[in-house]
Amino acid sequence: MLRCLLMIFFLTFPACRATAGVIAPGESAGPDGVWVDGAWSGAGDGSRARPFGTLSEALARVPGGGSSRRVHLAPGRYPGPFVLPAGLELVGAGAVLHGGGTEPVIRAPGGGLLKDLVLEGGSWGLEASGPVRLEAVRFRGQGTGAVRVEAGQLTVVGGGFEAGGTGAVGVLLVGGSRAEVREATFTGAFRRAMEARDSEAELESVRFRGPLTALYQEAGRVRLRDVSVEGGSEVGLFVQRGTLRLEDVTVTGHEYGLQSMKATLEGRGFTSVRAVRAGLALVGSQAELEDTVVLGSGGFGGVSLVASETVLRGLRVDGAEEYGLTATRGRLRLERAVLTRLTTRDGDAGDGLHLRDTRVEAEGLVVREAAGVGVLAAQGSQVVLREASLESCREAGVWAETLARVTAVGLEVRGSGGPALVALEDGVLRVDALLARDNAAGLVMADCQGATRVTLGRVSGQGVPRETGAGLACVSSSSP
Repeated sequence: MLRCLLMIFFLTFPACRATAGVIAPGESAGPDGVWVDGAWSGAGDGSRARPFGTLSEALARVPGGGSSRRVHLAPGRYPGPFVLPAGLELVGAGAVLHGGGTEPVIRAPGGGLLKDLVLEGGSWGLEASGPVRLEAVRFRGQGTGAVRVEAGQLTVVGGGFEAGGTGAVGVLLVGGSRAEVREATFTGAFRRAMEARDSEAELESVRFRGPLTALYQEAGRVRLRDVSVEGGSEVGLFVQRGTLRLEDVTVTGHEYGLQSMKATLEGRGFTSVRAVRAGLALVGSQAELEDTVVLGSGGFGGVSLVASETVLRGLRVDGAEEYGLTATRGRLRLERAVLTRLTTRDGDAGDGLHLRDTRVEAEGLVVREAAGVGVLAAQGSQVVLREASLESCREAGVWAETLARVTAVGLEVRGSGGPALVALEDGVLRVDALLARDNAAGLVMADCQGATRVTLGRVSGQGVPRETGAGLACVSSSSP
């Protein structure tokens, strides 16, 4: 009886055909996006089974909204140029998008996402505004530059930028753009690997190999964290009228490791290795840096400061040519600075600190093996030294001349090739708690002309008390 009732039911009510999840003939997009395969030779509808044969066809027929705005590219080579609809996601499996002539390979005026692609040739690899995200995208062979972003936001995760020539730019940010670049590499002789003009950028775990200049910043704010630069011939990092923050950054080679003009610098862990001129060169800038290291540098010394307001904590300079640190005008505060193995080519330099018309406070200063003077102050400089140790300085320990004023409390001068202290041409030295030993020319040399004065207190070691003054009228003792 039950079997008969079931047969009557199915004969009475026709079966309804399910339609959910079925793509009707002519629909090109599935729920997982549009598919493109340059090797496909038949008619395509954009589905995985019947992909479009060209990316241009897919871009012309991408429907609006939803996940269908994702375009999947099969491996292969796709000739451009291309213009991406706003918000499009273009995902490849190592597919190469190739451009030629003066056009960019891709324009993305409304932003979008590119993933697992190679952009090759063209004037620019990508020109964009709006929010753009690049994941594991590689650029190579562009004539003008890899990426240009104007008034947009760029995010780069992984991938790399390979220079097409010495005049090319890696990433150019203009018009108040913002960028985050992480775990990427810049390779080859970019003129400027990262150029930021009145924009903001943050780079983390980024490697630069070969660019003439790794960072060129004009105005705006840039932060570098865990960044290495090597193999270039011009300034490694350059900033003008902007703010640059450094955290664990190393520049090897280059004309200057870091150069600034009227900029603000802050951070810790900057290292310059074998700079041709100077490791750190600041002009008209404000800086507060911790744990700065300069290993080997050329004729402009380890650190060069001009008209700058600078605080350096934990400075180390080793093997600098001409000077450990030079400062002209401005203000300088040094804490825990160690300057060693300072050389000179012509015999007239090699000083640890070479100061002219500068206000300086230094605490915990150590200078060893200087071809010149440990601390030379001239041209009206005003210098305060606290707990300083000057060892094996060929010319002298401390030298004050041309209206310079040096006050030292807790000073050790040992093994100088000349005297421990020198005062000439209206220079004034006031030293308390001085330990002087094994200095070849004794304790003090002074010309005693004009306002030249040397005042010593609590001197121990060499020249006490018999040699204190040693017949020099301008040398006096404040010891009880």
